[in-house]
Amino acid sequence: MARPHLTLDKWLSTDTDLKKDFLDQESYMKESLLTKLDKPGQKIVYISTNHPQPRSHENLISDSLQNPARTSHINEKFTNPLICETTNFIIETNDEHFSILKKKFLLFKYHSEKKKANRITKQITMDENILKQLEKIKKNCKFKSLDNCLEFLIDAHNFKLSEKDKIISRLKKEQNSNHDSNLKQELKLKDEKITELEKELVHQKNIIHENMSKSAKEFEEYLIQLATNQTIELEKIKAFLGEINEADQQSINQTLAPEALSEIETQLRNECAKQKQFLTIKNQPNTNYALGFDQHHQYGNTVQNDDEVVPAQT
Repeated sequence: MARPHLTLDKWLSTDTDLKKDFLDQESYMKESLLTKLDKPGQKIVYISTNHPQPRSHENLISDSLQNPARTSHINEKFTNPLICETTNFIIETNDEHFSILKKKFLLFKYHSEKKKANRITKQITMDENILKQLEKIKKNCKFKSLDNCLEFLIDAHNFKLSEKDKIISRLKKEQNSNHDSNLKQELKLKDEKITELEKELVHQKNIIHENMSKSAKEFEEYLIQLATNQTIELEKIKAFLGEINEADQQSINQTLAPEALSEIETQLRNECAKQKQFLTIKNQPNTNYALGFDQHHQYGNTVQNDDEVVPAQT
């Protein structure tokens, strides 16, 4: 079935603005089928010419304005001219030029759409197997052209890259999260270890404090007991001797006189103080520097309060 005849009116009823751009371009060509007449206050007129002459656009306008008779001369060369008037312009042509214009417009429209879609024409050389694969994808996906096929492959590739980036980002987050978790666990273990060491330190400190207090106290009690025992022994000797002469009694009394006993007591106290100082110096590295408390402060009162020791009884 043959296509219905396309009249000039029907042809101009679609893509009118685009066809006006096409007619403008055609009129600017050096060897043009059309002459453009643009008079102030009137519609633009596109007129076909039988004998295209090389000329510029400025000459076309100048000729149309200076020689209005030329229009009638051109029309006289056509029999049965085709004339159509639109809202913005008028065109006068014939069947032969109209057929040429229709074909040239298809090419103009194709390039215009490509330009509008930001497309360019590019000739490439590819391997035959690659071309077969593209044709296969085109057939399976029912694409209209290889262009659509390439767009599909590019989109699929970009999607894979996007998914890859998401996976990498997720793995990095998990890695950072695991790293933070490990650090928190390590810090928790170290805190627990520090707490245990602090408790052990306090325990050892208390033990040393107790042992030093006990040692000093026991030694002090030992010295007091020694002094008491010596006094008792002197009393036993005195009782054993019984009645003695005045000279011997005087010698014994001098021996057991308060001054002599006081001297013995002073010697015992000095010896006790030396032993306490010895214990203090001996245990100082474990107390002052390692455990952080002042042993002299802890036990200075004991040395200073030696006056409280019960004196030996005569």
